[in-house]
Amino acid sequence: MSQEIKQYPLCLMLTVRDMAKSLAFYREMLGFELREAWPDKERPLWANLVLDRQAIMLGQHMSPDDVKKWMPADSPECAEKLDEAREFGAHKAGIGMVAYVAVPDVDAFHARLVKRGVKASAPKTQFYGQRDFTIADPDGYRLTLYTLVALSTCQSCSMPLTDAKPGQMFCNYCVDEHGELKPYDAILEGCINGYFIPMQKMNRPDAERAARELLAKQPAWAGRK
Repeated sequence: MSQEIKQYPLCLMLTVRDMAKSLAFYREMLGFELREAWPDKERPLWANLVLDRQAIMLGQHMSPDDVKKWMPADSPECAEKLDEAREFGAHKAGIGMVAYVAVPDVDAFHARLVKRGVKASAPKTQFYGQRDFTIADPDGYRLTLYTLVALSTCQSCSMPLTDAKPGQMFCNYCVDEHGELKPYDAILEGCINGYFIPMQKMNRPDAERAARELLAKQPAWAGRK
């Protein structure tokens, strides 16, 4: 096991029921590389797998009896691990947890996984500037594989996004000097006075009505009533 401490953009730890099965899934199906393992790579109880500097660690689930073998029975850590072992054994893993893993080409990655027999949702371009799909590992942990994409229109006002960067959601008119989305009222006034009144030759009441209708259709304001 390497003594060097490494930092990864993504690093999480998953407790698994069958280490061999999980290792095969992450390595053979998803293409992760096994970097470190303990006590060894042949029969690991812990493993660190990496895909493009994104690390997912796997730890073999231990029964309460296994915990007692490894730790002094009267130690606080033993009591904590015993609780974890009982809780994991009694519940389905992964409920409410989704890990996002970046890949260079989400459609090509999806096609490769489906060909290997992995059950996956269809790739979908999201309004927040990424294209993704979701799978579940052998224990039920959900992984969303994604690639940032350039959107064609602003998700706040629908203005065309020319020369947009991958992952960019809003046009320059809809963000402040820090790149944060402006408040709804500011966007509304911009649409009224910057587009509907001068360019569509509308009066104020009609322009405001049209601007509200336009913004109501945009993802940024979908939750606004």
